[in-house]
Amino acid sequence: MINTKRLKEELDAFNAENKKLKITMGTLVVMGWCVFLIIIATFTQFDFSHYIINSLNPSDENFLKLKHCIYIPQVPVIFFIAALIGKRFGITAVLIYILLGLTFFPVFALGGGIGYIFEYNFGYILAYIPAIFIVSFTLKDKFNYATVAKASLLGVLTIHIIGVFYLILMAIIHRDPFSHVSGWIIMQTGAKMVYDFMFGYFAILLSKPVKQILWLSMG
Repeated sequence: MINTKRLKEELDAFNAENKKLKITMGTLVVMGWCVFLIIIATFTQFDFSHYIINSLNPSDENFLKLKHCIYIPQVPVIFFIAALIGKRFGITAVLIYILLGLTFFPVFALGGGIGYIFEYNFGYILAYIPAIFIVSFTLKDKFNYATVAKASLLGVLTIHIIGVFYLILMAIIHRDPFSHVSGWIIMQTGAKMVYDFMFGYFAILLSKPVKQILWLSMG
């Protein structure tokens, strides 16, 4: 028979909300798995289409327009990791991913290497660190639909605000015209915030059954 009380105690310790991070074989395996998830998400694209409102007049024949989207699910994976293993382990996994990209392996979307810090989209990657903290902190006391929505919203705002400011900073350094900057912001942020929120919301919800399965398999 499964000792559910022991599993809960182990799970609370694994989340490490108020405990010092302890490196064990189990935590290394799970963090390694999370790093692998981030890398896979970086090079995964979801193609889908949906209708958008294209006119303010409902009687207009072009009132609805079919829009094709290509979505890279990095942000939902970050939220999933934050909800699954908590802020300390989650931030550690993101730091490993960033260090790998800046030193040894081309795990970023446009490659890797120390020079990647001057890429316009690097701010979005750096923003994963505070986003992990904010999402896991928001979910610390309650895990319900409202709290999950709040965590997803705050996480999305954190990533995109930091990402946009970093993009503007890089544009200033490279002396790019404002027209280029606005185009990059629309491409990197824009409607993507809506997709990040929706997919991030469901990714956080998914973390709960995955967490239970993880600990049942390890228990």
